[in-house]
Amino acid sequence: MDHIIIDGFGLVFRSHFAFINLQTKAGLFSGSVYGFLVSLRSLKTRFPHCHITIAWDNEPVRRKKVFATYKGTRPRIGIFEQINDLKEIFSHLRVSQAEYIGEEADDVIASLVQKYSQEGQVYIYSADKDMLQLVKDGSVIVIRPKRGKYEEKFFDEEAVRELFKVSPKNFVCYQCFKGDSIDNVPGVPRLPIKIIASLTEKYQDPQKIFDNLESEKLTDFQRTSLLENKEQVLLNHQLVKLRTDLELEIATGIPNAEGVVPVLEKYEINSVKAGSYVDAFVDERSFTARRAPAVVSCPSLYDEED
Repeated sequence: MDHIIIDGFGLVFRSHFAFINLQTKAGLFSGSVYGFLVSLRSLKTRFPHCHITIAWDNEPVRRKKVFATYKGTRPRIGIFEQINDLKEIFSHLRVSQAEYIGEEADDVIASLVQKYSQEGQVYIYSADKDMLQLVKDGSVIVIRPKRGKYEEKFFDEEAVRELFKVSPKNFVCYQCFKGDSIDNVPGVPRLPIKIIASLTEKYQDPQKIFDNLESEKLTDFQRTSLLENKEQVLLNHQLVKLRTDLELEIATGIPNAEGVVPVLEKYEINSVKAGSYVDAFVDERSFTARRAPAVVSCPSLYDEED
């Protein structure tokens, strides 16, 4: 069986801002629920052969213990009631949900990939560039959702190399030096991307890069900057590297249109019909998934958001 894994919170967050003006007559925000349901139905229409699994955060504290300001710049938005109601809807659809207490959805996704890639093609639906470390031709493709002027993109190994000049297997090392402003992970300041990519592809490991600094042709400033930020770079490895060993309990919903109705009524979503929506997820046809194309994307693609 082929699979699509969805970054649950990521899609909720994007849906909230895409439909931020949607409210019920009582003033209850409904954009996250509506946007998520529309996106989910679209994915099922385009990939009818794939089983859908939604990965959720569950009190993610592990990285915060490593680095207190991790994701400290993220805006706080009131969408948790909508998340709980979405989970209720999905318990009545033939889709699966997975989470692991103390961990982010990122690690849940990585662990799902470890399991599902043994069964067939896996697509990860997420705008989070950390997912690119999981890309593997022949088994794992990342789909970056459309947003604004950026079209939907499929990322295989060639596309990752085209954008970052490193292979997916070395992407963690690259991110340790590059950093990530979205997650508030500091990188090495004023170190050219070209140098980061070159060192990453050559040594493939942060510690090995530091072990060989003296033999590399760097300016005094670059070498000093690297050494001054060594501790942060090595710590970043714990923040960027995704776990693939979580023992997950994967819950699959039981189709039941009557269970979906109360949530749709609560958010006054009349364009989604419970019966036909539930039925759309029942059929999972088995056939070979189409291969995603290599995609060349502009260098700023992942600089503006997760």
